[in-house]
Amino acid sequence: ATASQPEWTWRRVALLFLGTWLAICGGTLYAFPSFEVELMKLCQLSARKLDAVYAAGQLGAGVGIIPGAIYDHRGPVATSLYGLVLTVLGNLGLAWALREESCGGVYILAFSYWMLQNGSVALYQVGLFSNMRAASATSQGMVTGIVCSGFGLSAAFWTLLYADVFGENLDRYFKGTAIVFGATAAFAAVALPRLLTREPGVKPYGRLDEDGSESPAASSPDTVTYGRQVASSSQSKAPCCDQLSDQPASSPSLRQILCNLDLWLFLAVFCLLQGVGSGLFIANLSLIATSLEIPASSRLRYVRLVSYCNFGGRLVTGFLMDFWEPRGVQRSDHLLWTSSGLILISGGLFLAPEAALPHVLLPALLVIAFCYGSNWAIMPSFLESRFHGAHVGVTFNLNTGGLGLAVLGVSYVVGSLHDAAATLQSPAAGSPSLPDESGFCLGASCWRNAFQLGGLAAILGLAGALALSCSESSRQRRSSLKAGSSY
Repeated sequence: ATASQPEWTWRRVALLFLGTWLAICGGTLYAFPSFEVELMKLCQLSARKLDAVYAAGQLGAGVGIIPGAIYDHRGPVATSLYGLVLTVLGNLGLAWALREESCGGVYILAFSYWMLQNGSVALYQVGLFSNMRAASATSQGMVTGIVCSGFGLSAAFWTLLYADVFGENLDRYFKGTAIVFGATAAFAAVALPRLLTREPGVKPYGRLDEDGSESPAASSPDTVTYGRQVASSSQSKAPCCDQLSDQPASSPSLRQILCNLDLWLFLAVFCLLQGVGSGLFIANLSLIATSLEIPASSRLRYVRLVSYCNFGGRLVTGFLMDFWEPRGVQRSDHLLWTSSGLILISGGLFLAPEAALPHVLLPALLVIAFCYGSNWAIMPSFLESRFHGAHVGVTFNLNTGGLGLAVLGVSYVVGSLHDAAATLQSPAAGSPSLPDESGFCLGASCWRNAFQLGGLAAILGLAGALALSCSESSRQRRSSLKAGSSY
């Protein structure tokens, strides 16, 4: 910002608060473990079918390309109204299904949960993208981390309301959240156009040099109207792929971005790591606790604590990226320690003796949640700085869409492994523990193979993160050499 124009004005502060609340409303997917056991019993679902419902919600969040495209081309008002319609319909659909025999079947549940989460992610993207557009280069990581932390805090907030306000009654919970989300979306549609007026002198996008100043990439891209990229003549003539990194001051075309290897390498790493965090651990948190015979009274506490760490990972990593980037640590480099954390935890749970698992499960889940939340802060910040804020709706939702498919696959495999282990637990097999009358698999053996699968996926993610780190370092060296030769 200029000396005469402060970076933080009342509009920016209000936008940040509204964006964080929209993120809290958009992250109810992670509250699923708080009621998954009740839903499983009420609707007579197997673990595989229960995971299919969760995966449908993750896929709904994953196809956020729909609200992302609406944001890019129609702005925050249309996106807010889209979120209003889908969150209300999804919640009311779930409430209706609860009154039907077997909840109307898994397809009704899955479709309603898909609508709810696709509408929820629309609210999240409205808050996130609007704040990303307004943020200066010096506060990109911080602003992204704060808004993303609201998404991570969502599970703790809605789990608390589910238990203390709605009395663990799913019908009241779904109807109540329909009212809250609808009112929030309507308010956002009215307020955001008034808050998104760009203050003069605030230059968004780009990375920070070591002295804390903005690099040439920090110059504003082509005209932005509520997120829509208006192509310039230079952009329309831009060649594909190779010249993207050689033109840091220009806004790259969508074709250039899609041809860039770094985008797809980051996508692969993100889907591997988050597929483990969401499809294995978060989706099955209550089922894992039940298998290890952890008291039911502890489940909601586990969900809240995991949500706090998800929130902490997003917030802390946002500040870490801004702090370390001027010192030579690229934003994508933080994937190295998050993937390492997933490897250590998955491997530790796979190797731990059965007697120790109930005691180490909560600390392990907290580390997983912190790493998972960190990756959600890294992703939009990396895309924003790497591609100079261009086509953020498309690049963000390529990652969330890929994650939705990854979670769908991981959840199906993990649920099948659980059901297979439950089937094998019989007196004839000489199993030390038997499945209870609800079909739960009891004992550490129910999840050993799933933990092993998570560790292998995280190892592949670490290999991809190393390759991305080398690519980014090489690009920065080339950029520095070209900048030096221009003097």
